[in-house]
Amino acid sequence: MERDWRVRDISDCDLELLPEVFSWPKLCSQSEAVERLAFMGTLEDSTVKDALCKTPRGVHALPLPLRVENIESSALKLPWWPDLDAPNSLLPGLFETGHIFQMINIEQNDRVLLIGPRGNWWTEIILHLGARKIMVLETDNNRREALQKRWGDLRLDIVAKALNCEIEWCGLEYINEGSSDLWDKIMITGGLNTMPSNLLKRMDINGEIWAPIRNNDRSILQKITKEIFGEIKSQQITLWDVDMLERYTENILCGSLVFEGNLIEGNLEESPDLIRDAWFYANKNPTRDRLGPESLLDIIQEVWDSKDILIEKDNMSVKDSIAKDLFKMGHVLQKIGIFRIAAEHHGTSYLLSPSAESACYLGMTYSIDNEDSLAWQRKAIETNPHFGEAWNEIGEILMKRDEVENAINWFREAIASKNYSKRGVAWINLTRAQMELSQDVSAFFSAQRASELFPENKEIEELLFYLSEDLV
Repeated sequence: MERDWRVRDISDCDLELLPEVFSWPKLCSQSEAVERLAFMGTLEDSTVKDALCKTPRGVHALPLPLRVENIESSALKLPWWPDLDAPNSLLPGLFETGHIFQMINIEQNDRVLLIGPRGNWWTEIILHLGARKIMVLETDNNRREALQKRWGDLRLDIVAKALNCEIEWCGLEYINEGSSDLWDKIMITGGLNTMPSNLLKRMDINGEIWAPIRNNDRSILQKITKEIFGEIKSQQITLWDVDMLERYTENILCGSLVFEGNLIEGNLEESPDLIRDAWFYANKNPTRDRLGPESLLDIIQEVWDSKDILIEKDNMSVKDSIAKDLFKMGHVLQKIGIFRIAAEHHGTSYLLSPSAESACYLGMTYSIDNEDSLAWQRKAIETNPHFGEAWNEIGEILMKRDEVENAINWFREAIASKNYSKRGVAWINLTRAQMELSQDVSAFFSAQRASELFPENKEIEELLFYLSEDLV
């Protein structure tokens, strides 16, 4: 005989019967993260791979007000300048950086003009790729002075000398100087609206300009080449959602203005409060500095905008903010099927600021026959017993293990949870479980509740039709 479908019986929902967490994924070192990119086939150039292994991203970021082990290997962007409103104030991730340098293909003894350096990280990478000369053009005098000081503090001037690479620094005035310098590669890391025509005279024969140029509402990385007879060609490569350069800078690079003086200068001091805010908001705009197909950028934006899962606290600290960003990035990685790295983002997020969300989604990265899939759902419920998704996940795992009767109790607890935006999913799961046990009356009422929450779901309509026929 069927039990009353309305009765909530969770006598079998005993957390003590579930396994405890055995493995705890955490962010790996940068060198290991680079090796993984190579293993996955997204980083095929061995020279770029070696350069990324030699140039730790974290040392070029602003000092972090707390310890987050291996934050440089995460997929998050890191701030190198405290004013995030200024363009190019972030260090892109390893994925974006590796792809860009693979495409640009800097060769031994190349002369490189870098406009809009990303801290000193990309300059150091170019150094290790074998460039003979690097000209770093930073439009803001204060930022340029800070970069030069940091370069010396990290003793990178000694490294450059050992590698026989000449490093120079300049501002916008360089563009209109009568210098005879010609460059093999010109890299611009901020967005433009048109081709930087004023730089064409700075290209050597067979030289290249790599610049993100605006197309509709997003910038596209373009490769501009000068052929042997002076012919200029432009090729669109991929989306790169970068900050637009200041209008004054763009006008000079694109030839519509002549440099008359530096109009771009701030008096920003790297105070603890500004550094804290930079880390707090570094990933607020999720697609900023992201590279890839539009579908990937859309997934990132969708996860950040999602109202289904909110890790919010009163008076959030920097630690809480970074934990939230790590969780969201882990969710993105999950959506595109990179489960191991997703788990490491979730695990580090939980270590920083324990949340049921990070534990629950970490558990989802394991296969159902792995005990950690249940263990992390247990951890989620222990962290916040009102987080319904973890109860539902346990029910789904038990269903897949053919423990249907046991699963029903967990689905009911998910439905009763205070914090569960996807309650309809648990009702659908409960319907299926009850049908498995031939509890058609209970299944019919459960399907009705699911239909109230998902009124346009075709599968639920079919279930209701099927179940109502049996009840006649």
